[in-house]
Amino acid sequence: MKRIVPLIGMIFVFLIWAAIDYLVLPAWNVQNFGFWVFAGSFIGIEIFLLLLQFNARGSFGLGLLAGGGIIAIALILSIGSWLIFPGNDTRFFSRLSVEDRNLESWAVDFPGAGTPGPLSQPLVLPAIDKELSAKIAQGKMGTYGAQFQMNGEIFTAVAVKRGEGLSLVRITPLDYSGTMVALFGGSSGTVGYIEVDQQTEQARLVEVSGGMKYTPGAILGRDLMRHVRSAYKSALIGGLSFEIDDGGKPYWVISEVANTIGFFGGKKCVALILVDPVSGAMERFLPGSQPAWVDRVIPSELVKDMANDALGLKNGWMNREFGKKTGVFQLSDSYNYVVGNDGGEGQTWFVSGITSPNEADQTLTGIMMVNLRSAQALRYSFSGITEMRAQEIAENDERVRAQQLLATWPILVDVDGQSAYYMFLKNSVQRQRFVLLDAATGQKVAMGDTLAAARSQFVGLMGALAGTSAAVEKIIGTVLRVKDIADGSVLFLLTGDARISYQVNGRLSNGAYFLSPGDRVELQFRSSDANPNERFVSEMRNLTIGE
Repeated sequence: MKRIVPLIGMIFVFLIWAAIDYLVLPAWNVQNFGFWVFAGSFIGIEIFLLLLQFNARGSFGLGLLAGGGIIAIALILSIGSWLIFPGNDTRFFSRLSVEDRNLESWAVDFPGAGTPGPLSQPLVLPAIDKELSAKIAQGKMGTYGAQFQMNGEIFTAVAVKRGEGLSLVRITPLDYSGTMVALFGGSSGTVGYIEVDQQTEQARLVEVSGGMKYTPGAILGRDLMRHVRSAYKSALIGGLSFEIDDGGKPYWVISEVANTIGFFGGKKCVALILVDPVSGAMERFLPGSQPAWVDRVIPSELVKDMANDALGLKNGWMNREFGKKTGVFQLSDSYNYVVGNDGGEGQTWFVSGITSPNEADQTLTGIMMVNLRSAQALRYSFSGITEMRAQEIAENDERVRAQQLLATWPILVDVDGQSAYYMFLKNSVQRQRFVLLDAATGQKVAMGDTLAAARSQFVGLMGALAGTSAAVEKIIGTVLRVKDIADGSVLFLLTGDARISYQVNGRLSNGAYFLSPGDRVELQFRSSDANPNERFVSEMRNLTIGE
């Protein structure tokens, strides 16, 4: 009887271990520290019960020694992954290969950044953010609101081929609203997903034929991660996203990582697992072999870690932590995404500013762009204000404060040869205005109900336009006709040559704001190379009103 009790205990512990494995889903991989703790605890208890069955002396101590020894081995092995371990700072630094380029190259690499409208342009920018997309999507639940709910943790921004161009959309899967719904409705699955176009703001509920049976909210064998673990017990999961192919068919995209520095450090993406949410079919791809429509191969958090190491560890960890901090930089506090049209295929880029680790420093030294498919990393030299400072300037503008609007995280764009931060202002319900702010100083802020209006105002403030000549010309003349155009800009003619039009922003001066026919004006302007009859005023004196 004394031997039966320990035997029953061993079986009971094994069942508990199996239950924990089923519920927690640990990776059976020696590069997973949790696996060592899990295995050490189980083996220690089993050895204790086995020795207890034979009345062995010191059974508890031997069990504790065995289990603790396994965990101690893992702790010793972890030393090889520490940043301070000799040579590891170089290894962490080298995980991301960064190519340095100048700002002029950036405008060539990502053309069209100043006008994110037509889908045919190489760079596609969002007109709404994740929060506003979620509010729009919520209104498309319709009659499914009781059964299903949007997955707030997953709202992926992806580029999808539509006709001759690309659409930038956010997609969120519908999951079960509760455990009982998942239990009784698991065989039919959820209805599908909601798609929100990031430029047109149009949303639609896409019903998936056959129902999405494998989701994070499903139960038992249809739970997404449990389903993946059934086929890939040893995979280290680095991230999860929800994407659609160009035909609108949904997939779960799961990044598999491996530790490249010691046993537990230096994560890098080594594979991609695609899961069909309808059939549960899975396929594993090595990096570079995945379908062309996949946008998110490398998790954003992993990109952040690799980029910060590449920016801060060039001269070693001692220099970064305790030394002169020579050449030490880091990413800004947040990041955004843009989509480049590379040969007709959407390429999602992680984009963030580069600044110093000094909290008081509000200047940028560059821009980091990382391709989430290929891990191509480009660092562009740039001197200007940080994204945080740009947000602050936009929100404190006198036109904004009264409405208590919030600015989205800025994206650096090129507007006709001028570096500008692109963002928009919003309240809790909808987008209110587009903003373009000069990234070099933050002193020029253009706002408009449309991007075209904001761009027109920005061009007037900066005194430049795409294709304008670099030379600044001067003229004195009398105003013949005046016409107000978008967002405070004024179009006017001078006597003597009615074929030539002049454009000035009303905020430039009182003389521009109160411009009238017959006023005598002194102008500085730039001419358009594309249309010599268009001139853009950078400075103006209204001699008639003495301004």
